[in-house]
Parts: sequence; C-alpha cells; structure tokens
Amino acid sequence: MKSFVFNGLLIGLVLLLAACQSTSSGIDTLTPAFQQIEQRLDAADLDGAREQLVALEPRAGQDERLLQYQRRLADAYMLQGREALQRGDLDAAGKALSQARSLLPDAPALGSDVRQTLEQAQ
Repeated sequence: MKSFVFNGLLIGLVLLLAACQSTSSGIDTLTPAFQQIEQRLDAADLDGAREQLVALEPRAGQDERLLQYQRRLADAYMLQGREALQRGDLDAAGKALSQARSLLPDAPALGSDVRQTLEQAQ
C-alpha cells in the first residue's frame, strides 16, 4: 500500500514538473526576443527593431506584446518623420511615415492627414 501511494505521488510530481516546464518555456523563448526589441527601440535603431519584430511575429502568434511593440515602433517612426519634416528632409520623412503606416495600416493618424502634410511640405 505504501509503495502504491509513493509511486502515485512520484508520478504526480513528475507530471507537475513537466507541466511547469512546458508553460514557462513559451514565455522564456519570447521574453528575450521582446527585450532585444526594447533595447533597439531605446537605442533608436528602428530598422533593427522592425526586423526583429517581423522575425518574431510567426512565433508570437496572438501575444499582446506583439501589438504593443508594433504601436511603439510606429510611434517612434512617426516621431522620426515629424523631426525629418521639421528639418525639411521630405525623403526621410516620407520613408519614416511609410514605415509607421505599414506597421499600423488602420491607424487614423497615419492615413490622409500624413499624406496631406507631406504634400503641403513639398
């Protein structure tokens, strides 16, 4: 009887450990990738952050952090575009705003208002 209970507890413990490992492995594989994107954003390496974000999309699936970083990257491109417009660099502004639009095509601020601003600046 004791060996039956002991074996049952041992099997339960092994199953519990296996479940914990499979749950944490999904988080552990994505967290470092999101941290790298964060570092690139902090360093203003927007193109590098975009490359990593695009590479991460198939693995991340419906992870909420993916959309969060898309928004942050689009905002950074928008800021870069505004700064380029202030300098009078229409080519750089157009490229940055195009990158932002490709990340969030449904965002209202990236629609016709941006196009009108660029046309007026030209």
